[in-house]
Amino acid sequence: MTATTPVPSEHASDRIRLCVVCTHSLTLATLYKGLFPYLTARGFDIDVIVGDTEYTEFAPEDFGPIRPIVIPMVRLPSPAADFRSLLGFVGHFSRHRYDVVHVSTPKASLTATLARALTGGGPVVFVYRRCVYELMTGLKRAAYLNVDRLICALSTLVVPISRQLERFLVEERVAPRAKVRLIGAGSSNGVDTDHFDLTPKTEQAAEALRQDMGIPADAPVLLFLGRVCSEKGVDLLRPVFDQVRAAIPGVHMVVAGPDDERDPIASETAAFFAADPAIHRIGFVSDTAPLYALSSVFVFPSYFEGFGNVLLEAAAMQRVSVAFDVPGVQEAVQDGVSGRLVASGDAPAMAQAVITLLQNPAERTAMQDRARARVVDLFSRTRILAEIEAMLRGLARRR
Repeated sequence: MTATTPVPSEHASDRIRLCVVCTHSLTLATLYKGLFPYLTARGFDIDVIVGDTEYTEFAPEDFGPIRPIVIPMVRLPSPAADFRSLLGFVGHFSRHRYDVVHVSTPKASLTATLARALTGGGPVVFVYRRCVYELMTGLKRAAYLNVDRLICALSTLVVPISRQLERFLVEERVAPRAKVRLIGAGSSNGVDTDHFDLTPKTEQAAEALRQDMGIPADAPVLLFLGRVCSEKGVDLLRPVFDQVRAAIPGVHMVVAGPDDERDPIASETAAFFAADPAIHRIGFVSDTAPLYALSSVFVFPSYFEGFGNVLLEAAAMQRVSVAFDVPGVQEAVQDGVSGRLVASGDAPAMAQAVITLLQNPAERTAMQDRARARVVDLFSRTRILAEIEAMLRGLARRR
């Protein structure tokens, strides 16, 4: 992000004290880039709380000089661990006063909003990133739904990251319409369209990656980027790749992202990735722009998303996506404009869509140009961050 000039302030009291809370340091590393330097330059003093120390390297240009405070949290329900987390937040909020508390991800949102209420309250903005119980039924779904209702009741403002989530919150009576506010056209943090751009620098970095991985210069490359887990449909990448390779020999695939032990892929899938020389399995990557530049088509078989930021990044990098026609993806990918959507779980249809795009470069090129134009118009980071700033200032004035 381009450096910004700090807004002058004659008095320390003029600055806004903001606390940002999320459960996992990976969420912080991937979904908050650019936000803290932007706000700090405009008169915000920011503390960040996460639940683990898995990721500790936060580039100053993306995150400023933050050093996250750790209050241990676990994602799955655990009464003893959750009570300890709550006590940690109560202690922290008793010692530190904030004008606004910004929460996201379920466990962090629940414990932080409860602690905020117990220690005197004050404005809380709850960023609703996804419906975690999308595929649940019965009592389990009802329990998670009521947790979200409690968080929304304790929050001053609820910010869904997509129009579909906005409708869900209101229609399911999770939050009253008066509390719900969509930022722009959606997306939690916008896309840095200056960084995610197909420049000579990113193309050079992509060529270096191609050489390091031993991918031939003329080989098309499929890319998956995200948590490597069953929920993201990673097990379907094998039949998709097999079908594409049968039609287009020489194709390669890069699978990038951390393993998710809570929802692991099948052992057969992991073995297939490890054994096939045309598949390149890499872990978490902090700068993903060269990966998009390396790819020919972005393949994303996720069964549901809150929004699908990686799809917007791929579009900004002029890369066409093929994904499932599911909530959270339908807004990130405009079918026929920035990519192709196929029925959820239909691996053969996904593979055929990829084949068609690879075999029709003129169609793919035209779609790539439209994809970037759409992201620049609707989801640029400068636009989203300006709206976030205005929202936080409005909440701080309430206090």
